[in-house]
Amino acid sequence: ARGDISDWGDDYGNRGDRFLGAVAYLDGERPSFVMCRGYYEKTALAAYDYRDGELDLRWQFDSTEGNEDYEGQGNHQLSVADVDGDGRDEIVYGACVIDHDGTGLYTTGWQHGDALHCGDFAPDREGLEVYQVHEPEDAPHGASFRDAGTGELIWGEYTGTDTGRGMIADIDPTHDGAEAWAPAGVGLWNADGEKISDEIPESYNFGVWWTGDLQRELLDHDWDGDAGRGIGNIERWDHEAGELERLKTFEGTRSNNWTKGNPCLSADLLGDWREEVVWREPDSEHLRLYATPHPTDHRIPTLLHDPQYRLAVAWQNVAYNQPP
Repeated sequence: ARGDISDWGDDYGNRGDRFLGAVAYLDGERPSFVMCRGYYEKTALAAYDYRDGELDLRWQFDSTEGNEDYEGQGNHQLSVADVDGDGRDEIVYGACVIDHDGTGLYTTGWQHGDALHCGDFAPDREGLEVYQVHEPEDAPHGASFRDAGTGELIWGEYTGTDTGRGMIADIDPTHDGAEAWAPAGVGLWNADGEKISDEIPESYNFGVWWTGDLQRELLDHDWDGDAGRGIGNIERWDHEAGELERLKTFEGTRSNNWTKGNPCLSADLLGDWREEVVWREPDSEHLRLYATPHPTDHRIPTLLHDPQYRLAVAWQNVAYNQPP
């Protein structure tokens, strides 16, 4: 039941009706599904198992039941990853993490945001990292890069404003690992926590492996505010010139989530390790799937062999989906 919407922290009807969903290997062996509601204030998650034709509740997490520090920490998306290395998945719920057993692993208190990325972005560090941007003006960081298992801050940049976008990807081969960037004065950072430029790629919605090299390209849209639409595109960051190069405009398509400019799906669906992109047509009656025309000399397993990537494709149903 929808219930009393004010129980979720405010009277904005859609804020209490913000839902997320994911698949996770909470026991390390078999998949469970996790349904989530709320992230501006009250937050609730429930994990279910479907075994032998029976549906059972595995656990339930409620921020109002002794977990008040977890209120207001969620994002418009989540990530699923084994952040503590115990062989079982956790739910990276924005600025906090829920452990595989439904207890709170940690909360940073850095508050809600519109973009979230979890992966092994810093190869010189053990484990995984989380890059996130934050919305409230009083958030200590407009953008933060943290240890995914402990919540320890690696670097953060204060903005004092709603930092509504943020992207991380390996776009510069002269630095190890991935580069992170965001508007509002955050700039461009490398994986070691060094700010390498005030100039950033003005593309921070999605990443995609599209060409034959191992750097990631940027998947975004051309937004036409008067027409209320976006047309998808792919660009690459020229790190020497400090500018974006257009590789592809997906004419006859439309992006999702209004100005967020997201595709319906981007993932390694065909198995050559580059990623395909699914856009909708303007009338939403058809989907188009685009594949790279670029050859490559690199041979690696299909990305779907990676369990975290595979689960990231499954959680693309979230509100503001993010690149797997």
